[in-house]
Amino acid sequence: MDSRMSKKKGYYDVIAGLAAFECSQGVSLTIQELDELIKADDDKQAQVIPNSVNEETRKKKVTVHGYLGGKVDLDEASNASYDLSHTLLGGYVPKRQLESLSSIDFAHYFHKSLECEGALQVYDSFMANNFRRATTLPTDPAQVNLHSGTPSPAVRKSLVCKKCGAKFSGSHRMHRLRKHTCNNKR
Repeated sequence: MDSRMSKKKGYYDVIAGLAAFECSQGVSLTIQELDELIKADDDKQAQVIPNSVNEETRKKKVTVHGYLGGKVDLDEASNASYDLSHTLLGGYVPKRQLESLSSIDFAHYFHKSLECEGALQVYDSFMANNFRRATTLPTDPAQVNLHSGTPSPAVRKSLVCKKCGAKFSGSHRMHRLRKHTCNNKR
């Protein structure tokens, strides 16, 4: 894995990039590489947290949804500004930001054009360069040959009368066994 890639991208960015192309199951990472990716996420978060703490103390949280508890002031909710810098597809969405999105803002954010440059970078570094791929277990050729022959005949369910040995099969076999002449002679 490129060390420059690990400085730019964190664990969730790499997983999201691979998942965007549905190839995350094809890559296996070592413990050291996972540690690098997680450390990159921790470093990014440590840089962001001191700035966001000051912003949060200045801003008042506006209740937008009634199901979150509290009363909704429609004037405040309609004039509130929302931070839409997070990503809903592939990134971590802080709970307080997700709760503050109204349904209209969520729809606007969801329908905005998605940039796939990050996903393409991750794909190029892991998949295009034949990075260490996850290997599948080899199959036993003897087991493959057992199923490749002629299909086995279907099992036919049938009932046998204990008194006379008559066989009954088909969808109404129980009904026919009960109506059988052997049972009526009692």
